[in-house]
Amino acid sequence: MNEHIRFQANRSFSIFGIDLLVGLEDFNGQIVATGKPIEFNSYVAGRRVEAPTLSLKDGEAQLLMDELWKVGIRPSSGQGSVGQLAATERHLSDMRTIVFDKLKIPQKENP
Repeated sequence: MNEHIRFQANRSFSIFGIDLLVGLEDFNGQIVATGKPIEFNSYVAGRRVEAPTLSLKDGEAQLLMDELWKVGIRPSSGQGSVGQLAATERHLSDMRTIVFDKLKIPQKENP
């Protein structure tokens, strides 16, 4: 297969959500096919699902995550990104400098 999946996420104000466009892109960056809306089939409890709705390579899944991030979708688990953690650590360091150095508050010695 000479194509890979490409995602484009756009804010949809009509549904207060996200429109997700899926296409196949060739190695020249040209879209050669577009996805159709997902069709759902009825499900009988206990029956084995025969095939996944969509299979993605790791890189394709990352592209999907990146597209969703661009339109403001974040993980619901409360975990921040590495960049957010680094910014928080720098902020805490600045606050320690203000409290202990600038305000001359003595620090407890570590045993």
